Amino acid sequence: MSYPPQPGAPAPGPHPPYPQYPYPQQAPQPQAPQPQPPYQQQHRPHGQPYGQQPYPPQQFGTPPPPPRPRRTGRRIAFAVTAVFAVLVLGFAGLVWNNVQRQHAYAEANRPDQKWQELVDGMTRAMAAKDEEAFVKPFAAGPAKEKQRLVFRNLVKIPWQTAQWKLRSGGAVQGVLPVAFVHQVKGVDNRPIAETYAWTVTGEPGPGAVTGVGGDKDINGRTSAVSYYPGPWDVYEDLAVEARDHLVVVSEQKQSAELKRDVDLLQQAAQDDLAAWQQNKPPADGVRTGGQGFFVVLEKNRDVYNKLYAGEGRENDRLEAGVNMAVEAEDSDQAGRGKVLIGGSRIVMDTSLDRFTNPDRWQEGVTDIGRHEMAHALTATLTTDFDLGLVEKSAVRMWVVEGFADYLALRGKDAKARNDLAYKVRDARFTGALPPALASDFYSSDPKARSANYALSADALRWMAATYGEQKTLAFVAAHYGNPTGYPEQIRTATGLGPEQFEQSWAAHVRSTLPVKR
Repeated sequence: MSYPPQPGAPAPGPHPPYPQYPYPQQAPQPQAPQPQPPYQQQHRPHGQPYGQQPYPPQQFGTPPPPPRPRRTGRRIAFAVTAVFAVLVLGFAGLVWNNVQRQHAYAEANRPDQKWQELVDGMTRAMAAKDEEAFVKPFAAGPAKEKQRLVFRNLVKIPWQTAQWKLRSGGAVQGVLPVAFVHQVKGVDNRPIAETYAWTVTGEPGPGAVTGVGGDKDINGRTSAVSYYPGPWDVYEDLAVEARDHLVVVSEQKQSAELKRDVDLLQQAAQDDLAAWQQNKPPADGVRTGGQGFFVVLEKNRDVYNKLYAGEGRENDRLEAGVNMAVEAEDSDQAGRGKVLIGGSRIVMDTSLDRFTNPDRWQEGVTDIGRHEMAHALTATLTTDFDLGLVEKSAVRMWVVEGFADYLALRGKDAKARNDLAYKVRDARFTGALPPALASDFYSSDPKARSANYALSADALRWMAATYGEQKTLAFVAAHYGNPTGYPEQIRTATGLGPEQFEQSWAAHVRSTLPVKR
């Protein structure tokens, strides 16, 4: 979300084989012995003494019975079969073991595994603050020297998480997507990712990366949702000031201004967080308000428009600052069609009057700080990225910008009244709330846009004064979490339906301001 326009600014222009098991051979079955007739006592002739066998009568022509066959052949066959089975099983075991070793070798030498080893090495190097280990994947020359600067910038930031992950199994046509997954300590609710496109040559290994850029979209352009480039990619030497729930950075050349402004921005952060915690808007159990703020101060408009925005955002000269909500690394847990926001990145243009006016720069820095940080507070409650695109299913822009301006001037009632009167004096008031859609709200007409900001803030200021600030912030939080529930949310906060609320607020405006009808 952008900060309200500057006064007087012009209009914006393989698998292993299955194991083979030997089929068991059928062992020869021993034949059961034939039943023998019972032993019979031979008849003894009368007068023959016991123990003397009668001499059998001589029988001519009848051969004696054959000798009983021996079973030596069967024993040999069985032994041979057993030996053969042992050999087969042993051979199969050797084959299986060899297959397993080959599979393990292949796994250890897959290209994606080699790439993963490189990025894991960068994660370890970051934790150990080992510059040489960090730049190991990059080819000697410009690629490696550039990553030295990136490393020196990164180690200055207080990280909760900082690791590199592959975004694909390997390189495609010489391009390997790699994500820098990170979470700034005390600032981000969840880890977020900046996605790079590495240009690679040859096999995975040290020196294989010859170039680094942002991940590409289907048109070959740097994707706006790669969140590339970060300030550590842009600046040769990053200046960093860290406070409680706040990190402010700039180019080293702008460090004097950074040191001048950081205390004011810290106060703005404390003011917004206190207002939020004091009223404790209900959460859905998954999403909570932003816990801190990451701010980049930049006076070069081209760099301002390029930070975190791929090829760059369209220049809007009426914009003084912008908050960019960044999707969480685990956003897929939100469910189909939903998102999780991990945190925000704020960029402010310090070349403008709010930072340069010798008489009012302190007030200007504080106000823009409060405004953009209010966006960061509520961004993490977002369930859908379609902010202000479809009126009935997206967060209404008058709520988005109204809440940011409400916190910007919270506790400054006189200034808020004067600001409102000044900005609506030349605008025609129809009695309607400011536009819900972004295309209508961010008018190219500076006066119309300024009036939209002021009236949006006034609607929430009037709600807070009439029904209580706790109900007002609860309304804002509920609307971010479920934009389609707008009618019921208004009714819960005020007891009025949407139309009645709008009419009551319009009557208040007409009774207090000299507006055109």
